[in-house]
Amino acid sequence: MIRLIILTPKLVILQSYSTNYIMKGTIHYCLEESIIKVYGEEAWGKVMTAFGNEADFSFGTQIREDIDEVQSIELFVLTSTVLKVPITEIFDVFGEHWCVDYSPRVYGVFYRGMKSTKDAITKLDHVHEVVTGHIKGAYPPRFIYEWESDNVLHITYKSDRNLIDLFISLIKGLDIKFSDTTNIEKLDEQRLRLTFEEIES
Repeated sequence: MIRLIILTPKLVILQSYSTNYIMKGTIHYCLEESIIKVYGEEAWGKVMTAFGNEADFSFGTQIREDIDEVQSIELFVLTSTVLKVPITEIFDVFGEHWCVDYSPRVYGVFYRGMKSTKDAITKLDHVHEVVTGHIKGAYPPRFIYEWESDNVLHITYKSDRNLIDLFISLIKGLDIKFSDTTNIEKLDEQRLRLTFEEIES
């Protein structure tokens, strides 16, 4: 199965799967919270209407449900279209809310021992390995690390989703959470060069 979603002339998601993978409804609910927080309930209502739901529909009751990941990606695209803002802005809004508020509140156990963006990024592949082993059908991105120096990391994003731009937004969110500064250089659609410049407290 091959599916092409054009976000902007320069941002394209190419999905090529032999199997339908899933995301959990928690992604939808985090997006809902983040959009309401930044743009307001009326804006989210417009998104839901365009998505085929009632304006007051909430994904809060579907956090643990399996949702086809194509639908999840299309919800991000639809949100961008309805609100008339760039998809990268929607990614940034989601990434900040996920890292600063939502995932520490819902998945706090995974943050134990993390004191910086560098800690979080370098432990992320193990976290995703655990998720893959415990959630049937889950297929989170995996990562390959190659250190250039103590604070410079080349990271390869391994996923059919081609959502490296969302990953970049999540790194920005981690910087906000940990009050860090990370220089993010996008080398291509799979590789980033990260320079960790942690702010001393």
